[in-house]
Amino acid sequence: MQHSPISFISHRCQKFGRCDALQDKTAQQGIQLEQEQLEATELVEEMPLAISINDISYAVMMVTPVNLEAFVIGFARSEGIIEHINDIRDIAVQLTQTPPDIDCITINLELSPRRFAQFKKRRQTHLGATGCGLCGIESLTQAIPILPKLQPSQAIKEANLIALRPRLGEYQILGNKTGAVHAALLISPEGEPILCMEDIGRHNALDKVIGYALQQNINLHNYSVLMSSRCSTELIQKAVRVGLSRLIHLASPSTLAVKLAQHYGLTLIHLPKQDAPRLFASSAKPEGTDDE
Repeated sequence: MQHSPISFISHRCQKFGRCDALQDKTAQQGIQLEQEQLEATELVEEMPLAISINDISYAVMMVTPVNLEAFVIGFARSEGIIEHINDIRDIAVQLTQTPPDIDCITINLELSPRRFAQFKKRRQTHLGATGCGLCGIESLTQAIPILPKLQPSQAIKEANLIALRPRLGEYQILGNKTGAVHAALLISPEGEPILCMEDIGRHNALDKVIGYALQQNINLHNYSVLMSSRCSTELIQKAVRVGLSRLIHLASPSTLAVKLAQHYGLTLIHLPKQDAPRLFASSAKPEGTDDE
């Protein structure tokens, strides 16, 4: 299945005033700033995205509306809705609005009959938020599912890790314009950056990478993803479900994220600003051994 990338506006210019200027105008019996007193900055776009499966509502996520095809494919994969790209027969996109004059996007994934039958057995309604990938889960077993453990992966050299931190900024095109956006950089087994996905939600950025990998038929064993955010539980679950070997973060992980990474054999690394890399979990195999 081939589609062209689905993207809309990623950022826009927003005018703003200064507090001291507003106070001066208020003292003069006026509260409206003049145009010449306003400044402007670039802000990241955030839009509601409603995802449906064969016309059945499934999730509402807040996203940065770029690379949306990769996002919905990766989201469906990391949610266990699909296993392969061919499980999706069609992707339909529609722009709409909701009060008060808010632009929204709806995307419907048309699944194959077999995958749709499996989906209906586990159907649930999610309500997602920008910072959370577990909102709307109805039970503890759904929040912490049992997943297959990962295969052992190649070791990564400390020198290569140290070199990664400053490189992330080179690929953050949107982040360099607006700030306040998360990045996920896919890295090959040889340590070479492949592509960077950005989004206002950290789990959305990872889903975009997962979707891209599925579109390109990339087996994520021995691959890494470097993320600008902290590592939390839902990121570990997404990585494990799709077979990603390593998550590398610029911020500290949570305790549960570490516990799950250790349990599933996911290599989890934190790159502090002023300290050596911190290895919280590892699945590295002994040197000189090969994949089976």
